[in-house]
Amino acid sequence: MRMKVTINGKVSKDVLTSILNEQKDKTKLIDNFAKENKLESIIYKDAELEYEGGFTKAPSKRIEVEKRWVNKKKSDLQKLN
Repeated sequence: MRMKVTINGKVSKDVLTSILNEQKDKTKLIDNFAKENKLESIIYKDAELEYEGGFTKAPSKRIEVEKRWVNKKKSDLQKLN
């Protein structure tokens, strides 16, 4: 995940904190949109913010299956067909 914020000019610490919190809220909105629409990644850019979000898929749950091999005679198999 990458976020780039562009600010022209000098700003105080309070203003910077306010701007970053605002951009953080934007990124949450963008991430929620991407997740709801099942997007693997998203790139957003406006006058203040460039944002790239990528989502990794959760590993699928593996299910253990018991395998049983039964030895059948050829004559028994022919009877089943």
